[in-house]
Amino acid sequence: MRHFTCVQDLGDLKQALNEAFEIKKDRFQFSELGKNKTLLMIFFNSSLRTRLSTQKAAMNLGMNTIVLDVNQGAWKLETERGVIMDGDKPEHLLEAVPVMGCYCDVIGHALKIKKMIITKRY
Repeated sequence: MRHFTCVQDLGDLKQALNEAFEIKKDRFQFSELGKNKTLLMIFFNSSLRTRLSTQKAAMNLGMNTIVLDVNQGAWKLETERGVIMDGDKPEHLLEAVPVMGCYCDVIGHALKIKKMIITKRY
């Protein structure tokens, strides 16, 4: 699966839930799956449960995690298209994402709509 943006992307929901219940019985059974892989989580708004649950899931899979809190931490990215870059934001999101993709295998971003969208690089 290259993009996971909604439940329908899973295909057979019943099968996916059964697999999730099996994984929950032994959360570390796939700890080698993410070995030498890096997940970058990009947050545009604070989301404690989304951040912790996603980061913990990645760690259970053996992944390294990087968290970028855009506009809330020390690093700010411009998100508006066509803006003149003369403000307090040093880079535009459209220029930053390809760079992020060079260092990460999976990028997840939490938008204002409060869901995590996962994109995997092949």
